[in-house]
Amino acid sequence: MNKIEKYINEERLNQEFIFEFIKLRHELGLTQVEMAKKTNVLRDKIAKIEAGIYPPNIKSLFKILGPLGYTIKIEKIKEDTY
Repeated sequence: MNKIEKYINEERLNQEFIFEFIKLRHELGLTQVEMAKKTNVLRDKIAKIEAGIYPPNIKSLFKILGPLGYTIKIEKIKEDTY
């Protein structure tokens, strides 16, 4: 896989994460403000994650997902994805 294909795959995975993050918030019926209050994370940070401006680290994800009753798991990706 060349550098361009790798970059495209990384961007696709990033977009999938953002989509799932926003989808979870909507499924929980939360606004960004409500999610911020429940997780003790600034609304600005949640907005930046959703806009793709701020790539969250693992610690930030646990801080956001834990109080909502969610976690992160490692999942095997298709071989042609990376």
